[in-house]
Parts: sequence; C-alpha cells; structure tokens
Amino acid sequence: MVDAIGAKRVAIRLSPWSKYLGMGMDDAIPQYSQIIRKVNDLKIAYIHLVESRVKGGEDFISVDKLDFAYQLFSGPAIVAGGYTGESARRFVDDEFPNSDIAVAFGRHFIANPDLVFRIRQRLSLNTYDRSSFYALKEPKGYLDYSFSKEYLATVEA
Repeated sequence: MVDAIGAKRVAIRLSPWSKYLGMGMDDAIPQYSQIIRKVNDLKIAYIHLVESRVKGGEDFISVDKLDFAYQLFSGPAIVAGGYTGESARRFVDDEFPNSDIAVAFGRHFIANPDLVFRIRQRLSLNTYDRSSFYALKEPKGYLDYSFSKEYLATVEA
C-alpha cells in the first residue's frame, strides 16, 4: 500500500484486546508491538487503536491498556472504545497532553447529532439504542435522535 499510494495515505486499525469471533491471545503486547514497530518504520499517516472497553458489541470494564502502542508509534493516533465526553477530555488533556491523539466516537456520534457541541458544553449524551443500528432501509436509530435544547437555542437565535 505504501509503495502504491504513499505512506501519508495509509493507516492501520488494530484491536489488540478484541475477543470478537475468537480473536485474542494471552499476551497481545509482544505481537502487536512488533506490528506497530514495522508500521512505524513505514511512516504511515496514523494508527487507529481500539481500547479494551468493548467486547464484540458490548461495553465492559478492562484493565488492559494501550500505553505500549502510544509509546511505540511516533505518529498521530486515533483511539476508540467506549469513551464519553469527559473520559475523552481526561484522556487527551490529562493522560496524553503532549501527544497527537484524537478520540473517535461511533455509537455516541450516531445518537447525538450535536455531539461536538454537547462535549464542548459538557452536556449529557443521548443514550443510544443498539438494537436500531444497521437496520436496513430504516431511519430509526439514524434520524430520530434529538438535538439538545441548548444546541437548538443557538441555531434558532
């Protein structure tokens, strides 16, 4: 890929702690460290990592950390995996303030059409309905989540 389109157009997504569909191993760090070292040498655009807070389609609490990956990769990183506005803020501002790391939102982004506004204003997030995700030819779950009244006040003014 790097040879074909250039390193700045290539990224990789890794989920070291995933157990989805039989994935996983007792100690993922050595294998994923080797992968990260190799892609780091290629100077790819970024690395996208998935935290251990998601198991298949469900959230759970885990002690596994991705710190090893952030220490090994010298470029930008995107991380996803069960973050809220506050936990993302703490992660970026407090845990890794001098790193080029962004937090990605999936389910919360779907359920909060004004997600960025809510995070900036420290507003609570809409609860998402997982059962409505990926329903073919259905607007439910994609078009029916409400904007916050605070956001609506800014656009109506």
